[in-house]
Amino acid sequence: MSHRSSINQTLCKGAALLLLCFAVAATSLAAGRTSKHVILITIDGMRAEMVTDSTMPSPNLKRMKRDGLFVRRIKGITPTATYPSHITIVTGVKPARHNIYYNAQFTGNQATVPYWYADSIKATTIWEAADRAGLTTASLFWPVSTGSEHIRYNVPEFWSTQRVANQLEYIKPYCTPAGILDELEREATGKLNHENFMAGSMMRDARTAAMANYLLNTYGVNLMTIHLTTTDYAQHADGLDSDRVRATVGGADHAVGLILENLERRHLLDSTTVIVCGDHGFVNYQRTLAPNVWLVQEGLLSGKPGNDNWKAAFHGAGAMMFLYLKDAGDDATLKQVRKKLASLPQETRALFRIVEKDKLAEVGCDPRVALALEPVKGVAVATARTGADVRQASGGKHGYLSGIDPTTLVAYGCGIDRQEIPVMNQTDIAPLVMQLLGIDFRP
Repeated sequence: MSHRSSINQTLCKGAALLLLCFAVAATSLAAGRTSKHVILITIDGMRAEMVTDSTMPSPNLKRMKRDGLFVRRIKGITPTATYPSHITIVTGVKPARHNIYYNAQFTGNQATVPYWYADSIKATTIWEAADRAGLTTASLFWPVSTGSEHIRYNVPEFWSTQRVANQLEYIKPYCTPAGILDELEREATGKLNHENFMAGSMMRDARTAAMANYLLNTYGVNLMTIHLTTTDYAQHADGLDSDRVRATVGGADHAVGLILENLERRHLLDSTTVIVCGDHGFVNYQRTLAPNVWLVQEGLLSGKPGNDNWKAAFHGAGAMMFLYLKDAGDDATLKQVRKKLASLPQETRALFRIVEKDKLAEVGCDPRVALALEPVKGVAVATARTGADVRQASGGKHGYLSGIDPTTLVAYGCGIDRQEIPVMNQTDIAPLVMQLLGIDFRP
């Protein structure tokens, strides 16, 4: 995508809604300016309010907005879940092209398995493009990066599904090069353990920033990708606003500030671009819907996973449920599912809509999915197979096709002009990163 490409404008009739579809490089880059270093940071669950709300403790993000590029609304892929969104960010394509459809793979009636390994990605990543261009790459806790041959310094998001004494010790054999996590503990963070690097802890984000600064200072990394996770845990538990959510926003902002401070002290801001974006936003919910209960009632799914006795199953991803058939051509089972959905009480039926296969294909979902259910705002989904199909519950959720949970982006430093853009696509981020590094990249 060229920085000279024009701004495309699409007028959506009927509701008088003007949607501006921007060619990113045309609006955010000054001609002829490239960066020696690009640091791409995701704050999991980042919403525009974390930057624009004056009561949010985010001075570093606000500074980036004030003096750099601010995109108020990033339109995500479907579902807006952490893993597929992170891979869209580093490939510039939708899940149907990059092959990471959910956080965890659908495995029939067996327990689901997360997408851990980079060789699951079927599209070119920015890591690969930068590596092939001779640049030094690094990544910290990025989903689906384990085993990547194109990330020189890599501490991936990976953990044991079984209980272990220390997850950090467990992942060391999966970090590259060998011994890099020991080196980071020795030189940057001190010894890490469950207490001081716990998932959902603000200490984790700060120590991740310390790792990033060490890698940049020591190895001159040109492209670094960093995943900060704490805000996601807080919003899932509490919804959009609580003392805990605000504290974690402050913690993530502090981690960004540590990276900016390091760049300033080393006089690297003139040659470095820092991009901070989310993978998805959040909305509050007050009820959950468990559609696999209906399939068990119909005899199409067993009450417990672990056997081959099933004909249909809903796979939960974010806020949506995706229907798989054991036999893709089993029209009788699909008809039975549709009949069950149509027979539900009106008050239950009003809690969701059916998304058909052609729409799912349009937005890049798994072509094996027969249909999907998207709940209305205020309703989330649950994987339960027994008990009530509608339950009272509360917290925060993301993953909607409708786009009610958008994320946002700020960029600051070399190659970035001061401006605000109302909307752009998540698929535009990878081309932006590559344009900043001066690399031709065409997803």
